[in-house]
Amino acid sequence: MPNLRRYAILGALALAACSAPESIPDFRYYRLGPAGDVERLPTPLLDRPLVLDIFRADGVHGERPILYSNDADSLKISQYHYQLWNDPPPAMIQRRLVELFERAGVSAYVTERLGLRERAFRLQGSIYRFERILVDGSPSEVVVGMRLRLLAEIDGKPYLARDELVRMPVKGNRVEDSAIALSAGVDEIARRFIAQLQKLPKPAQ
Repeated sequence: MPNLRRYAILGALALAACSAPESIPDFRYYRLGPAGDVERLPTPLLDRPLVLDIFRADGVHGERPILYSNDADSLKISQYHYQLWNDPPPAMIQRRLVELFERAGVSAYVTERLGLRERAFRLQGSIYRFERILVDGSPSEVVVGMRLRLLAEIDGKPYLARDELVRMPVKGNRVEDSAIALSAGVDEIARRFIAQLQKLPKPAQ
């Protein structure tokens, strides 16, 4: 009889374990750090408003899960299930570049949208790398890759086109540390783009 009672108790415990609710996943959301310093230009480089069109991204780089790979040049990209960006990377990067170009004074007016009747310069962007690189399970660097193309609406021709790939070291093992490094990578691409724009002759009126 004691054995039957013991088996009954064990069975009840097993049923209770099976019916217990599963723990809720701990979703964590991240955003880019504050925009870095950028040198203010003495005069605007563009004589018309600068409009940053909606940025695009290749494949999973346009989605919110944070991406990583185990080698800087690996063909395999993985994503975290519960570590997410607050917004898709194209939206975050577009807003950040608006802020950086406005701070630098690339144009007297930098915006994400403008009336159709106003002529402007339009910057189109595409993101193809935006991930952490893990070595033996720990982050060593991040990689940011972007294609940027500046168009003059007066003739629709590319005024400046750049393909930038930046690698930045990561100081720390936290996802936050990688977010800071990715932020710095975007800032560096912005500085490079401004530097190249400074080398070009003034666009035709």
